[in-house]
Amino acid sequence: MSHLQIIRLLGPRWALWRAGYALRKASGLIKRRFPTPAWDEVRLQDLLREGIPSDPQEYRAWREKCEARFFFPPGSPPERALLERMIGEADRRRTIQIADDSCRGRFLYFSRHIFDLGWPPDWLLNPISKTRHENTTHWCDYPTFSPGLGDVKEVWEPSRFACAYWLLRAYALTGDEKYPRGFWELFDSWREQNPPNRGPNYKCGQETAVRLFSWCFALYGFWRSPATTPRRVARMVEAIAFQAARIAGNIRYAISQKNNHGISEAAGLMTAGLLFPELRGAARWLASGRRWFEREIRRQVYGDGSFVQHSMNYHRVLLHDCLWVLRLSELNGLPIAVDVTSLAAKAADFLLHMLDSESGHVPNYGANDGALFLPLTACDYRDYRPTVQAAGYLAARKRNLPDGPWDEAPAWLFAKEALAAPFIEKAPASRRFDAGGYYTLRGARSWCLIRCHAYRDRPAHVDMLHMDLWHRGVNVLGDSGTYKYFNPESPALDRYFKDIAAHNCVEIDGSGPLELFSRFLWLPWPGARCLEHGPTRFVGEHDGYDRPPWRAIHRREVRLLEDGVWSVLDEIQGSGSHELTLRWHLADGPCELDHERRELIVQLPCGPVALTIDGPDGLRMAVHRGGDQAGQVGGWTSHYYAEKSPRPTLEVRASVLLPARFVTRIGLPGVPAR
Repeated sequence: MSHLQIIRLLGPRWALWRAGYALRKASGLIKRRFPTPAWDEVRLQDLLREGIPSDPQEYRAWREKCEARFFFPPGSPPERALLERMIGEADRRRTIQIADDSCRGRFLYFSRHIFDLGWPPDWLLNPISKTRHENTTHWCDYPTFSPGLGDVKEVWEPSRFACAYWLLRAYALTGDEKYPRGFWELFDSWREQNPPNRGPNYKCGQETAVRLFSWCFALYGFWRSPATTPRRVARMVEAIAFQAARIAGNIRYAISQKNNHGISEAAGLMTAGLLFPELRGAARWLASGRRWFEREIRRQVYGDGSFVQHSMNYHRVLLHDCLWVLRLSELNGLPIAVDVTSLAAKAADFLLHMLDSESGHVPNYGANDGALFLPLTACDYRDYRPTVQAAGYLAARKRNLPDGPWDEAPAWLFAKEALAAPFIEKAPASRRFDAGGYYTLRGARSWCLIRCHAYRDRPAHVDMLHMDLWHRGVNVLGDSGTYKYFNPESPALDRYFKDIAAHNCVEIDGSGPLELFSRFLWLPWPGARCLEHGPTRFVGEHDGYDRPPWRAIHRREVRLLEDGVWSVLDEIQGSGSHELTLRWHLADGPCELDHERRELIVQLPCGPVALTIDGPDGLRMAVHRGGDQAGQVGGWTSHYYAEKSPRPTLEVRASVLLPARFVTRIGLPGVPAR
């Protein structure tokens, strides 16, 4: 693929700006905009507006009277009785355990695993690759993808300071002063090991913004604790000023990425501007952040509420950004454009319709990097109900879900009034989101999602006409997920999760239809058309293979039959001899393949599920589970970042002359497949 295609897809203005940025970076101009003083050279008085006292004791007293409003008054998080009424004993124990671990330098990575960084923590250690970063190189020159250092996200993760949310939630539940002491000792050690604008933890403006959110949450929550000394408050505000300046000086690069980085960084600037008006840059940060936030919401949220990044987890990131900044704006009397708040409400409604109500999960669709910006409950990472509940309240001052532990999220953001809001139940129905290319079919006991999108923004994965199927809370047929963004030890596995073989699709001649031009850019962008969508039937087609050497069109029809059986008809239109591969990625369980009957039966928690295949003569069927050898990588799923687990994948192959077709019938528990 040529650079001309990139210019055509992303636009000449984008290409010119990125070329100019590369020149400014190479010349050192960008680096010179970000000074690298030692922390003891930073003086609060140089960062404050005239007339604001800079003596730590006097400054803390001034902050007491500051009119900037947070989700809760300084030092007054939600009451213990209120929180205990919402969460069960298991969630209480988990909250306290994670908070206790954080006080010992044991951090929760990607909402899944605990790694020990020692005490005080070694913030530059990658505990997964067993390598250590350094803090002398300017962030502008620091490598993002280094085989010798491993995945940079693994050193970024604890520096997001998600521990602040767990520590404050544990403090609100217990009143134990060890939690604010632990937070401030963590902050002190991070500050010491991460001098301004040096090392990996300043490399990404979005990471900087997420850290800023966490610090603000802790500063307000621990305000009355004896551990929150005037000197620590002053140092925190100094650090926040540097975080905001880091974002402001390079936000146009985030905007050029055309993804959630721009939204998060704009939200970070607005946060610094709203909550710290005494800082010299506050008014400028607020104005710039608001302008970029409104512009990027308009550009990145489609008219039906779906999102430019084609990812369920990044959709949650979007809503967390919106929850944070729209609520702060509301509290501080800053008007946000009506069309922007309307798009945020549509984005909340979209996620509600992607939710499996029994499990709280959503399809594991698109890029999933483990991001959970606002861990305001002890619910599992895969449980999207906290976000659905909080975003529904933000949008319409109502609750989309009944009472549950997910109510803790709106309680932190909106106080106890959110818990008194009416619960308005919506009967699930088949829906179409044409702008984003998402189509659902819903029955009484099961539902499915089909992807059918003509890309106007870059694809995340190669997954045209992918289908997810859910039954009684079990993701019977699912997307494989992401695993890792950088996996130098296994390039084949690195590519597998992104490409067509990891999705419920039809592959032609052993390769996906797109080429990976760079780490996150596929070319060319495919087109797809929904030809029919109704309560029980979907028909669509994609043209990803409609170019040499294939010249083929894939059409898929999905039907929910009256007896509860799902039927999928895949037609490959074209000519010539080709090798077709149809894959179905199933939930994990014991399985039995009957070649004569062309039937696979999988035992799942919801009961036995049967898949039967009709297709061309001579088709071959096989089940793969956890293959990681040369030439045979497959049968994997990744529900959490940096973690993969095997699962059965039914692979149906046929050497045919086109046109050809497969029919898959899926019998759910209690319903025969034939």
